[in-house]
Amino acid sequence: MTGLITVFSLLPQILMAQPGSGYSIIVAGHAYGAHAGTNIGLHPPLLQKLSEEKDAVSALILTGDIVNTSTTASWQQVEKEITNLGMYAFYVMGNHDNNATGKAVFAAKHGGLYYSFNIQNDLFIILNSTESDRSISPIQLQFLKNTILNAGSDCHKVFVFFHEVIWNSHEKYKLVRSNSRSRYAQIKDVSNFWTEVFPVLTANAEREFYLFSGDVGGNPDAIAAFYDKWQNVALLSSGMGEVADENYLKVKIRPDTVLFELVALNDEATMNPMEWYSVPVKPGFIDGPQKINTSAPVFRYSVSPVFNATGYLWSLSEGISGSSDTASINLHFAAGFQKGQIMARAVNDGFGISEPAILEIQNENYTGFLDNTISPEFSVFQSGQLVQIRFYAKEPSDSNLQVFNSAGVLLFQQNVGLNQGLNTLDISELTNYKGLIIVKLQTRNSCFTRKELIN
Repeated sequence: MTGLITVFSLLPQILMAQPGSGYSIIVAGHAYGAHAGTNIGLHPPLLQKLSEEKDAVSALILTGDIVNTSTTASWQQVEKEITNLGMYAFYVMGNHDNNATGKAVFAAKHGGLYYSFNIQNDLFIILNSTESDRSISPIQLQFLKNTILNAGSDCHKVFVFFHEVIWNSHEKYKLVRSNSRSRYAQIKDVSNFWTEVFPVLTANAEREFYLFSGDVGGNPDAIAAFYDKWQNVALLSSGMGEVADENYLKVKIRPDTVLFELVALNDEATMNPMEWYSVPVKPGFIDGPQKINTSAPVFRYSVSPVFNATGYLWSLSEGISGSSDTASINLHFAAGFQKGQIMARAVNDGFGISEPAILEIQNENYTGFLDNTISPEFSVFQSGQLVQIRFYAKEPSDSNLQVFNSAGVLLFQQNVGLNQGLNTLDISELTNYKGLIIVKLQTRNSCFTRKELIN
């Protein structure tokens, strides 16, 4: 049930860009749209928006649930609609597509239910996550390994597509609201992504992998997009059907980078940068006094805003009171308070809650020792064009600071000697930079990362 096809035999001559010139593709998930929709083909808002596309694209890749009901009439309607758009579509099997009729369509169109092809020097691999329920079957795992192995030394970018969000089996994603079949509780006991698929990709460290799933946007409470990156593996989803910010994903593939643009199907909706659709990162250190006098009426604490947080969750030890869902909080300490801690977590509704930033606090008259187990923390500030990175170290240490863009390209690197307390570093190299940065701080015993959107 496998096939190797060559994109050059399928696409119009005008789209056969020479290697090195760059090209674009469109990725659309849950493309039939709403469960209760009356269309037998593609989601009407998707068709309308695709008809307005001004840029030439080398491929339209439909990441599963292409039709609501897999009938001959439905598949014929989809093919007619795509032909009228002047595009060529590659199909990915979804659970709604998976019956004898759908399998026959895939066999006729692509030679099988999973297959691969090339555009320029880049490798595209289509997998079927319905063959072994919300997992990648053993025969497909071998196909994946062999296809990557035979890709050639000129292949540095690999794009992999399947329907269900099979990486949601990781506990990090337990609050991610994909479509129902792809949520953590439904998929954690069946998916083999982290045990068998992910190791295949990270074993090829010389290549960058971009993985796309399409099982989002199809429930009223679902997210419509997702992004995360682990080592050399980027995880992406987009979808449509029953959410206000339904969308498709335009992927602009350049010789030295890959860019992502979410295109809203509703003109009233505004899409954030792709990196926004993720579990939020841990806030930077909590700014506020560590020693307090309980006679004071209130003390103010804050964290630097996390770029994709929709709210904040504050947790307080006994004897500390206050309430806030923002990046700052006013706290009152009871007369008998001696020592305790406050924790701040960033929340992105639909995606999850970050790890906590923690600050130990004691009464200034407390004679015991303050528990101090926090490792070095850092935060990123932007004031005008100045980008400033602040380090809060519990003890002196040597460290290495690196700043990357969202594609993993190194923008800045410097060895930094951290003093105990607050350390500040101005990064003049980022003065005119705009976009997401990923800051990595490596000390002798620990490694910390933080994402920040630079405007």
